[in-house]
Amino acid sequence: MASPLSNILLLADRIAMINPEDGNTTPLFVAQGNQLFMNDVFLKRLFAVSITSSGNPPTFSLTPEGRLTARNADISGHISANSGTLNNVVIAENCTIKGTLRAENIIGDVVKTPQCQSS
Repeated sequence: MASPLSNILLLADRIAMINPEDGNTTPLFVAQGNQLFMNDVFLKRLFAVSITSSGNPPTFSLTPEGRLTARNADISGHISANSGTLNNVVIAENCTIKGTLRAENIIGDVVKTPQCQSS
């Protein structure tokens, strides 16, 4: 037999919880108008429809379709992309191009011509 479901229901416009032991009157959380406010949250796992940072415009967002927008991002590791545009980037080391390279402007030596000495 399953245990009965127990509830704590509060009828209020605003709910807050403080810890009287530490003398801090800053609430641990505040619930008001369908929103929950917390300063620090430690989660093992987060299930969210979307994630958007504060700010106008937001600096970070992740949509349910998997679209990630991050302004001023520093992304490291393996990147796999099927399309897109890169502007003003530097390839710091070697690069392998397995397809066609199309360039509108090339600066510097592409092919060095060897010097021949005449006899």
